[in-house]
Amino acid sequence: MFEKERDFGGNQIQGGRDYQEDAQAFGSLRKGPDDKVEVLLTVLTDGMGGANAGDFASETVLREVVGYCAEFNFEDGIDEAPKVLDFAMKAANQAMAKAIDKDESLDGMGCTLLATLMTKDKLYWLSVGDSPLYLYRKGKMEQINEDHSMVPLIKQLIDEGKLKPEAVFTHPHRNALRSVMGGCEVDLIDCPRKALQLRAGDIVVVASDGIQSLSENSICSVIEKNYHLDAAAISEKLITAVEDVKRPRQDNTSVNVIRLPIREK
Repeated sequence: MFEKERDFGGNQIQGGRDYQEDAQAFGSLRKGPDDKVEVLLTVLTDGMGGANAGDFASETVLREVVGYCAEFNFEDGIDEAPKVLDFAMKAANQAMAKAIDKDESLDGMGCTLLATLMTKDKLYWLSVGDSPLYLYRKGKMEQINEDHSMVPLIKQLIDEGKLKPEAVFTHPHRNALRSVMGGCEVDLIDCPRKALQLRAGDIVVVASDGIQSLSENSICSVIEKNYHLDAAAISEKLITAVEDVKRPRQDNTSVNVIRLPIREK
């Protein structure tokens, strides 16, 4: 038995940037016959810094994905989630293309997309770009979605001895994205067809890459120290930890936390 219902909450800061180009939304949907299937939807978009209308891009994609998922009736259960997320992503990309056709000044806009659909024991996601999805379980944490920045390729070159270890922090193209939402063909999409099985006590973190001012070990430590708190409080602690780094020109940072209840003893 679970001690109480799962809870979720989020926080956001503009950081040291001139504009807030992150957008986020989350909510509990009751779907299926007689509204018996409870599905938690979380969507986060991160506008490309320095690109035209990054805030417009992130808001457009957020609106389209939320709208599509909210209207879908999960008659056959949550396992339809990959199809739903894929169609929602395509609808959002098409909306961007139409906006660019109407206004040439929007050409070049783009954003990342990280969307999740989950029940109390299953998690599905779709991600484009470098917004990380973390799973904290029993004192350990890992990023479970793909990173579509150049960092994985740089790390591979380091492993092959072709770059020095510090390149992961100093390489001039480390922040470049290999895949974005931009109104044209999306190069890389991470959307597993099989659900991640969730366990009691798991914590899921949906964030923009601004959170990576903290190392994964630091993020894990913050969660572990505040594990007794609710989701909103944990997200606030993570945001505070990012601010405490005092990184010059800190990126926009959004953090959404979903906390699964702990089993009764």
